[in-house]
Amino acid sequence: MKFSPSTKLALFSFAGVYLALAIILGSLFVLRSEQKLITRLDEIGTTYFRDSFVVNDFELLDQYSNRFTLENMKGRWSIVFFGFTSCPDICPLTMAELDRFASLWSTEDLGPAPQVIMTTVDPAVDDFREMKKYLSKYNRNFIGLTGRPEALTKFARNFFVGFGDRSVGPENETERLHAGHSKSGGSPIDHSSHLSVVDPEGKLVAVMRPPHRSRDLVKVLKIVTAN
Repeated sequence: MKFSPSTKLALFSFAGVYLALAIILGSLFVLRSEQKLITRLDEIGTTYFRDSFVVNDFELLDQYSNRFTLENMKGRWSIVFFGFTSCPDICPLTMAELDRFASLWSTEDLGPAPQVIMTTVDPAVDDFREMKKYLSKYNRNFIGLTGRPEALTKFARNFFVGFGDRSVGPENETERLHAGHSKSGGSPIDHSSHLSVVDPEGKLVAVMRPPHRSRDLVKVLKIVTAN
């Protein structure tokens, strides 16, 4: 069947309209689904980023004095927490909840457990030996990171985390800094107490606000890892 030029033009026009309509409807569906996800996570104290943030490469030491870089985070989900070994309350409470989270994740047979990474904000005291000793109180599978102050500051910027007497990331009015004293004395150490969720590609996708509860952590990770 042959069509006249005007008929062909009309058919192409209709096809273009239907294609555009399909794209618009598809985009609206995606946006609506994302908004539901954001609302659902916000109800359990979590900020989800529509546009994830790429974690820049870094080099630190783990609790065994092994080099730890971005490559060590790729291929699996990670939960990143900043604290220090002489932190009096928030850090021990958070680490205990993270340990319970790891146990719950394993009990529910949810697949490979996200790796938990505690990064010190007190490198003058928390060398790799101190980090190893501290983590042994909670979970030997957890990773403890330390390093030079400038390397830690660079790493912290990836997560909008502030510690010490200055901010190392964008201002976040909802983020409360927690203060505690270092074993080395001096001024109190201020640091953020949120948990950052990093996907297997090395991108920051969500931030969990305190207070942290193990069952809520499981809920959040189940939702985030499924999307």
